[in-house]
Amino acid sequence: MSLFHKLKMEIIFWIARRQPTCRELAPWMSESLDRKLPLRKRLTLRIHFWICVWCHRYQQQLQFLQQAYRQEASLCLEETPASTATDESMRLSSEARQRIKRALSRKS
Repeated sequence: MSLFHKLKMEIIFWIARRQPTCRELAPWMSESLDRKLPLRKRLTLRIHFWICVWCHRYQQQLQFLQQAYRQEASLCLEETPASTATDESMRLSSEARQRIKRALSRKS
């Protein structure tokens, strides 16, 4: 093993020992989908993703699920006419649908 490789591994292990655990970072990953995290949390997550491939994959799965949910929600809003609602109180006006569509598209 080369000296460079040994040094690289030592740096990675040194950083990993100072990082929060995967369990502690999981809520941050979920939170990052809803709002922009403070710089320190974002950097901590990025460093952790550099070290932990499992957490990086978990974050990618969360992002995929969020995108799939948003696409499904926007399709449901487009395809479901207000007249199909059985109860008058459950019907959305076209104005309300447009507001929801705009809110969903702003989040993406």
